[in-house]
Amino acid sequence: MSHQLRFDEWLEAKIYTMEGGGGSYFPWRDNFWLYDVMHQKGRSLVKKLFFLNLLLLLLSLFVKRLARYKSIFLFILLSTLFSTSIISFLKHHTTIPCPESLIEFGGTRHWINIWQVFEQDLPIGKCYPAGHASSGYAWLCLAFLFPPGSRKFYLSLLPGALLGLSFGIAQQFRGAHFISHDLLTIAICWLISGAFYHLLRNIPGWYRAVKYHLCEGGSGQMEPTGELLE
Repeated sequence: MSHQLRFDEWLEAKIYTMEGGGGSYFPWRDNFWLYDVMHQKGRSLVKKLFFLNLLLLLLSLFVKRLARYKSIFLFILLSTLFSTSIISFLKHHTTIPCPESLIEFGGTRHWINIWQVFEQDLPIGKCYPAGHASSGYAWLCLAFLFPPGSRKFYLSLLPGALLGLSFGIAQQFRGAHFISHDLLTIAICWLISGAFYHLLRNIPGWYRAVKYHLCEGGSGQMEPTGELLE
């Protein structure tokens, strides 16, 4: 919606003007705090978090104290990996340009409509959705570990929300993304997390039902009753 209403362009023009842009690239594109800290070091941080979770998952296969959290580590691994991978795939197949690519901000491309997102006659934008922000928003999956509406649910939203917002806003100030890119990224990360939560939560029930039908010749309906936190 913000893309079609060109709110994206309006907001980015305000940022560009505030930075003192005058027809060339975004003045803050190579800003130390935005690029070196938020982009480079931020990327390094989320990679370390990902591999820490992977290490914990592997340890849970051998360390008895961690065994009960195995499904949690697996859920976080799948959610963060698939969220960032799918968004990266879309970035390399969509035609929506970055702000810095538009003529208005010193680039060479014109504004295009959202329904041209997969237009074959247009160059790949490598911008839509927001890749860097996805490495933060992917951690919204932590909220699925707690009952919806509970205090822990809202608190567990904070890591992913703060990381994603920080990365997303930094990229917008660098002219690398529009706000709609981040909004789509949030939606994708949330849907993927929900899908994996539902899948892992129901696997034990599906397994019991299949085993019942194959081994005992039962004819009852499947009743997925497994819990992710078991």
